[in-house]
Amino acid sequence: MAQYANDIFTTEPEAISRSYDMGLNGVTHVSDYDGQAVYMPGESHEAYLAYYEGDKAKEPSVDRLEALRTIVQEILKTDFAKVGEMTKNIEGKILKTDDEQRMVYGWASVVTEKGEAVIDRQGDVIETGTLVKAVNEFMEHVRVGKAMHVGDQVGVVVHSLPITKEIGDALGIQSDREGWVVAYKVFDDTVWDMVKSGELAAFSIGGRAIKEEI
Repeated sequence: MAQYANDIFTTEPEAISRSYDMGLNGVTHVSDYDGQAVYMPGESHEAYLAYYEGDKAKEPSVDRLEALRTIVQEILKTDFAKVGEMTKNIEGKILKTDDEQRMVYGWASVVTEKGEAVIDRQGDVIETGTLVKAVNEFMEHVRVGKAMHVGDQVGVVVHSLPITKEIGDALGIQSDREGWVVAYKVFDDTVWDMVKSGELAAFSIGGRAIKEEI
């Protein structure tokens, strides 16, 4: 089913949020998708499929616009001051918008700046090779965009280019940064209004990884 791709998550919190949105009380399960373990709403895959049988699918009980604004406000309340003292704090800011085509352009992730590794707000460092593999996997199998990683699909990544020194040299691209450049098309009217107002001003990537001490 088409909805299936929108209910697959690489992190459990995202699946829990979707589960609440579906009225499933935050219950999730681990399923297999294309050979990978993923998180999905429902206590089992059978329970998840049963949700969509007939006309059982339910609309969210909270007004969608207000729900999105609440999510944004909660994230903005987070105190990043202490983290900013120990990191370069480079965000995936939206650098260009195209009103006619509802496209937004920018760096979805920056992993090095002038040859130095960038530490993100979680205190993590992503190696360029790891980023390229993750980007390729995402573009091949997912490409789905959501608002703050929750709810239904609101857009799609149309263009994607991982930039590493090797790729840049091969293509003749000069950049002080290594990372992931994207162009994202917004379908949802509410989300597009939030982009134009500046309320949504940056990209945020999500994923699952095995951490290693360095």
